[in-house]
Amino acid sequence: MNPKATSDAASVEVTVGIPTRNRSGLLRESIASVLAQSHRNFTLLVSDNASDDDTAGVVASFRDPRIRYQPVERGISRAANTNRLIELAETEFVVLLGDDDELHVDHLSLTVDALKRRPTVGVAHTGYVIVDMSGKTLASYSTSKRHRRMKNPIQFETGAQFIERSMKSGPSVCFSSANFRRAALVGGGGLREEDGAIDDLPLLLRIATSWDYAYLDRPLAIMRAHAEASSSSLGSFRPGGFRSSRALPDVLYEKRRRFLAEADLPEAEAKRLARIAEKRHRHDVLAHLSMRATTGHGQKELFGALASEIRCDRRLVLDPLTWRFVLGQVGGRRIRDGVRRVLVPVRHD
Repeated sequence: MNPKATSDAASVEVTVGIPTRNRSGLLRESIASVLAQSHRNFTLLVSDNASDDDTAGVVASFRDPRIRYQPVERGISRAANTNRLIELAETEFVVLLGDDDELHVDHLSLTVDALKRRPTVGVAHTGYVIVDMSGKTLASYSTSKRHRRMKNPIQFETGAQFIERSMKSGPSVCFSSANFRRAALVGGGGLREEDGAIDDLPLLLRIATSWDYAYLDRPLAIMRAHAEASSSSLGSFRPGGFRSSRALPDVLYEKRRRFLAEADLPEAEAKRLARIAEKRHRHDVLAHLSMRATTGHGQKELFGALASEIRCDRRLVLDPLTWRFVLGQVGGRRIRDGVRRVLVPVRHD
């Protein structure tokens, strides 16, 4: 046996798992981004969920000993295929990379370092960029510029802080950008079939009951937006960001409520977080209405939609943002109409 090979195998501490099904073209780019990592000692697991395209051939074409191809004969769910990778991983750290996503060359090096800095951290995630199928950038979720030396390269937060922030804001972790301690994934129970779309948020919340989080404010992952993505049923990515469907606020609110109902939190804390989640839901509903106002929906239609929302949740009447929305629609349209009267020439027939 080659002593060097034994030494290298012993030093492998991170597994990158890619669950895939019939996306051989995108999978090729995902695999290439992993093999280009500056952190060289890793295992790449590809769990092929009964693909009937040339996925097997694409994986074999790389001829890299770090790749392990793990096919599934009969199709299973996306969540089950992801959980299979957690079971197969034999390393302390695990990245679960979407077969349509990619990693920046320094992703593994920097996230492994963040996890090693504090043993209480169960997840190290990063900024990311969203691109379309042609590679054009649609949005960037990172405040730093690529390759710029940062004053505070890693931001740590406790699990309790992450849970509260998740009640106040939308999903803040790009799942493909996250490097997990395998123990955190196992303790969190992996993905659950019943959680459906955005099943990563409940898992991240469950992990936060026992582990802390680290965030690297650099765009170290690339998320590809397309019609077959699991999030496409709840909205679409456009230049500048994500345009949600009306269903998204309800889906997120239900996931927050279910987590709080199941989590072993002190009663007073659970009630406090529930109030925060309720307020966030109302604001997400109003934000969706505001988005509709910018896309050409008429005032009558918008106010009708608002009345319908109020019938479902009377607390909207008492929320100051509701009245800001109303005043903004009335005042904004009056100003716009006035500008048009001034700028548009009067016709004399």
